[in-house]
Amino acid sequence: MDNKSAFSVDSYDDNVRKVIPFYDEIYDQIFDIIHTHYAKYEKYKMPFSVLDTGCGSGTFAVRACEELNISEMILCDPSEKMLSDAHSKLSDKNCIFRCIGSENLDYLEKFNVIVAIQSHHYFSREMRERAIKNCFRALKSGGILIYTENTAPFSEVGKNIALKRVENFGINAGRSREEAAEHSARYGTEYFPLNVSEHLEMLRKTGFETAEIFWHSYMQSGFYAVKPNSYTSGTAKVYYEYDEDEQGYLLEYIEGKTDNFVIPDQINGIDVKGFSDLEDFNDRIGGKITISEDNKYFKVIDDVLFSKDGTELYIYMQKKKNENYIIPSGVKIIAPDAFTRVELKNIVISEGVTHIYQYAFACSKTIEKIYLPSTLELVSLKTFYFFGTDNLQVYYGGTSEQWQKIDFVFGNSEVQNAEIHYNSPVPQTDENGNIIFRESDEV
Repeated sequence: MDNKSAFSVDSYDDNVRKVIPFYDEIYDQIFDIIHTHYAKYEKYKMPFSVLDTGCGSGTFAVRACEELNISEMILCDPSEKMLSDAHSKLSDKNCIFRCIGSENLDYLEKFNVIVAIQSHHYFSREMRERAIKNCFRALKSGGILIYTENTAPFSEVGKNIALKRVENFGINAGRSREEAAEHSARYGTEYFPLNVSEHLEMLRKTGFETAEIFWHSYMQSGFYAVKPNSYTSGTAKVYYEYDEDEQGYLLEYIEGKTDNFVIPDQINGIDVKGFSDLEDFNDRIGGKITISEDNKYFKVIDDVLFSKDGTELYIYMQKKKNENYIIPSGVKIIAPDAFTRVELKNIVISEGVTHIYQYAFACSKTIEKIYLPSTLELVSLKTFYFFGTDNLQVYYGGTSEQWQKIDFVFGNSEVQNAEIHYNSPVPQTDENGNIIFRESDEV
């Protein structure tokens, strides 16, 4: 036999319909699930990255190339002859073929859709769990795994009835009684089915947040499972996405509000490395930020979130606690929205900071005095939008010539038009914690 199924490659497509009732309907259901799961993206013609593992003769892939906007299609099967047959059907398509089974998949956060049609029930339980874990890792966050298998009835009587029904179906489809009986004899010897409950339990244990059955007919069942793309922090949901360049998760946005913003070290065994977009994070979290002591990418100092090396300031959480804040030395970058709507009176952006990104201090109308460093190179879009009081004072560590070289992007007129004191020394604090701004060393 050139594959683990009951049929040779040459006769597979014809014979499989004689032993699996409603075989073509299964494909209709699978595509309906894909379209339904991604319905909100279809109007944008979302490109799909798809893996067909245990692809057989390529039936699914042929239809997928017709119905979906495919950005990448990879077909895997442990049978070289099956892959050859699939390749002949898809020779005019831009597909990748790999002679590998699900138990040896090595992809990470790559696919929107993974299908495994009638392929995993040949595995032992241990191998099947390994295959599902590999599919989980290969899916992008929010991606969907869809598979069908021969499944086990819950009782011996149920098994006997189900096998007899399949035999009768095969005979009515043109098979001999001997062929039908031989096919039933493969149960528990050549394929090793689980029951429906065991499938759902395995999917949830693997980490799928959503695990459902969508099809059951005779002895075939279909399941789909969605890989989570968010975690709960207090009363909020924090969404994340995988970044191939960073080789880790980036926190994308937050839905709802929380008094304790928890940043996990890892999700699904993958490091959480940063943020893809900080918009709304500052507004939606209050109280405190919690990370582990062993976190490799972040640190929290007095409820202010920094990169582990201290070069980037992400989120300032001291709202209404203090009137003054001095950004620690070592910071080079202030992230977007980091200080949005703070109620400080005075702030010192220490020497060494080179870039301040969009909306970092937007809508912070209570600021009376601010120190900007001579190292500053870029003030991004609307960084100081609706910023400062009417008599805002800007103390700058460099000369007027250096000031002119700063790249002020649109939306920073409040700072640019304020009273500016050049060559100002870096402010210090007195014994009461008040910031002392000086126009020069002589003052």
